[in-house]
Amino acid sequence: MILGAVVLAAACGPKPSAQVEKVEICTEVGDYGLLVDAIEITVANPRSLKGLTAADFDLVNNTSGAFIDAATGKPAEAYAEDGIVLSRKKNVLRIEATPFGKDGRMEGFFKRVPWELHCAADSALNVKPEQVSAQHIAVLDDCINGEFSFGGLTHEYMLHLPKDANGNVIKNVPLLVWQIGGGEYNKDMMTVATANRCLVSLAKEGVPCAALVFALANPNYSYSASLYPEKIELIDRNNALQMAFIDTLIADGTVDGTKLFCAGASSGGGCTMRFMMQFAGRFKAAIPCCAMDPIVPIHQVEEKYPGQYADDVEKVWRGDCVYKWNGTDMALSPMDIDAFVKLPMFFVHAETDRTCKVASTYAYTEARKRLGAQDDKMLIYSDEDLVRWGVAPMMAHFSWVPLLDDYSDGSPMDWLVKQL
Repeated sequence: MILGAVVLAAACGPKPSAQVEKVEICTEVGDYGLLVDAIEITVANPRSLKGLTAADFDLVNNTSGAFIDAATGKPAEAYAEDGIVLSRKKNVLRIEATPFGKDGRMEGFFKRVPWELHCAADSALNVKPEQVSAQHIAVLDDCINGEFSFGGLTHEYMLHLPKDANGNVIKNVPLLVWQIGGGEYNKDMMTVATANRCLVSLAKEGVPCAALVFALANPNYSYSASLYPEKIELIDRNNALQMAFIDTLIADGTVDGTKLFCAGASSGGGCTMRFMMQFAGRFKAAIPCCAMDPIVPIHQVEEKYPGQYADDVEKVWRGDCVYKWNGTDMALSPMDIDAFVKLPMFFVHAETDRTCKVASTYAYTEARKRLGAQDDKMLIYSDEDLVRWGVAPMMAHFSWVPLLDDYSDGSPMDWLVKQL
């Protein structure tokens, strides 16, 4: 009887302080890096979690991760409302919140102030980023990672394949291949995959389309790369490798070879153009975004007369202008102009882009029109447009942010989805 009383007293005694065993975060790819969706705290004693409410928790330095607040046009501040929702399963406390930047709040362009989770009811449940032992990334965790070799090159890739309601991979789906920008050049695969929403954009919209990106590490990204035959040959060799890999996906029924799409930004926009110069007859549509100039020099030279860039591009396209794999090596060849102009392209750029000036997009569209293209579209963002997507005017090069976020009627991604 005395023993039972002791046990009852222990059970009804004060709630013990939490003893944290591990902290994990659930994240998603945002426009400017990873966003934290939830924090999961595992404790030794589930009783230490009883009675907790959302009001006991506060997140600090939790911003959208954007450079500026789309609503105010000013630098993004920590959320006034954290949007915290608690749930508990045995000894695991899950704290969901409005997604916030994993790297914390920005002060200027170079300093980051880390986020923190505070618990007023039990300081043992306070969390700082250095306590996180594991992170999960939506969509990317389900992607296939691998390497592929072709034409003397080997590159890593990441491939997202859509699944049905039972978790089974859907076969014979459309494919979007994304060409990386110079900022991702010579970086690890995870840096490439999280630099923007290229792998997750369609998946988050629930569109059953595969997405592919390769990590390229060759020194082929620079302004006026077209002046150096070895650089444009390397761009085309990289594209030939990607096409050879896509052919393996077609051969095994993973993707539909009649529904191939290509897009890319910055250097990747230029590579998209060269990819279509090589394989226009294989693709259904393409979206070159803020494209670089690997066809003729544009970005570090001034036009000698209005229309010179378009004249130069047209002249190149009418000659031997692209390297193609001939079975043993890359050989300079003419492109299939008929297939190239029949392939519809949706060009995207920002009017005040200072990294890759909008003149490249105007030149490409004009030169394609002269060759006979009739189905091209163009979207040029103003500074006001960019601010609505959290892009500061000084960062106008980031036109891939609204590109990959916007599925409204008539947008480039809406245009692509309607062709799936």
